[in-house]
Amino acid sequence: MKNRKGAALVLVNLMALVLVPLLVYLLVTTTASLRHSYKEKQLGMAGGMANSALVDFMRQFSQNYYEGHYDPDLLARNQPFYSAGFSAAAVAPDAASHRLYIEAVGKYGKDQNSPLADKKLYSTVQFISDLTDYGTMINGAFTISASNVTYYGKWWITGNLSVTGSNVRFAGGPLIIGGNMSASGSNVSVDGDVYYAGSLTGSPVINGTSYNFYPSDMVYPALREDYYKVNYSYKITSDRSLLFNAYPSSSAFSIVGTTITVPIVESGMIILGENVNLSVYGTVRGRVTVATTNTSGSKGTITVGRSTADSDLLYYDPLTGGTTTSAVSGNSIALLASNGITFQGKTSSPAQDLTVCGIFFNRGSGNISASGGSARKLYLYGTRNKPVTMSGFGGGTSMAYDVFLNASPPPGLPERPVLMTWHMR
Repeated sequence: MKNRKGAALVLVNLMALVLVPLLVYLLVTTTASLRHSYKEKQLGMAGGMANSALVDFMRQFSQNYYEGHYDPDLLARNQPFYSAGFSAAAVAPDAASHRLYIEAVGKYGKDQNSPLADKKLYSTVQFISDLTDYGTMINGAFTISASNVTYYGKWWITGNLSVTGSNVRFAGGPLIIGGNMSASGSNVSVDGDVYYAGSLTGSPVINGTSYNFYPSDMVYPALREDYYKVNYSYKITSDRSLLFNAYPSSSAFSIVGTTITVPIVESGMIILGENVNLSVYGTVRGRVTVATTNTSGSKGTITVGRSTADSDLLYYDPLTGGTTTSAVSGNSIALLASNGITFQGKTSSPAQDLTVCGIFFNRGSGNISASGGSARKLYLYGTRNKPVTMSGFGGGTSMAYDVFLNASPPPGLPERPVLMTWHMR
C-alpha cells in the first residue's frame, strides 16, 4: 500500500512539473495574444481615423471642381474628436503643379497628447480637368463618316458611337462610350481598351480589352458661367479681335483696332467676353482662358483665325524663340464659348492652311464649324468637345491630342481630384 501511495505521489509530482509550466506558458501566450489583438485593434482604429480625414478632403473637392483646392482657409481643419480618439491633417498645396500633399494622423485614446496608438497617412491628390484629359469629349451621339482618319488621345462620348467610314483609327485610348458602338466601316481599329454601356456591333480591331461597362462616376463637365464672371482678369463688352503677342520679351494680347495692349498675368489669366463675339489668333505666351457669355442669340461666339490673312493660333517656344504646337513649355489656352466656335482659315488668294492649338469647348447646341480654302488643311492640336462641321478644307483635317495640357492647363477649368498615392505608416 505504501509503495502504491509513493508511486501516486511521484506521478502527481511529475504531472505538476509538466502541467504547471504548460499552464504558465498558455497563460503568458494567451495574454500576449490578447494584448497584440487589442493593439492591432487600436492601430486599426487609428488608421481608420486618419483615412476619415482624407475622405473629408475628397468629399470637399468632389463637391466643387473650381475652388478650395489650394486655399489655406478652405483646407484648414479643426481636430475632430471621435468616441475612440482624434484625427488631424496637415496639407502642402502646390498650385503650380495642380497637386496637394496631405499628411493625416489618427490617434486612438482619450488623451491626444499621449495616445494608445497612432497612424500616419501620406497621400497625394492630383487635380485634373476632363477638358485637358480627353482628346475628344462629346456629350451625345456621334457618327464618324469620314475615312482615313486617325484620332489621337482618349475619347469619351456619352451616347452612341457609329463609325461608317473606313480606315478609322483611335490611337492613345481608352475609348469610353456611354451607349452602343457600331463599326460598319472597314478596317476600324482601337489602339487601347474600349468601355461601352450598350452593345458592340461590327468587327473593329481592338488592340486592348473590351469591357461591357460604363464607369458610374463619368459625369460630363458643366462649366459654371458665374465663376468666370467673378474671377476674370480682363472683361470685354463689345465685339473685338484679340491678337496674342509673345515678342519681344513679354506676353500680352492686343485689341485689334485700338491702342490697347494687355499684359498676361504670370499666374494665368481669364479673359471674359460678356455678350460679345470674339476673334482670336497669334502666339500665346502664358496660360490664358477666353470665355464668352451671351444674352443675345447672335452673341457669345469665338472665331479662331481670319479669312483675309494667315492667322494661326500657336504657342511660344522659349527654346527656339519661335512657335510650337505643344504646351510642353507651360503655355496654353482654352476657348470656352457660350454660343459656338468657328475655325476660319485664310480663303483670300492665296489660301492657306490653318493651325489651331488649345482647348476648344463649345457650350452652344451646334457643332464646331470650320471654313477654309478648298485645297487647304486644318490642323488641330489639343482637345475639343464637339464634332467639327467642315466647309472647304478639302486637303483634310489632322487632330492631335496635346499630352502636355494636363501638366500646364489654362486657369479656371473644372478639375476633379485623383488620388495618386496612399501610404499608411
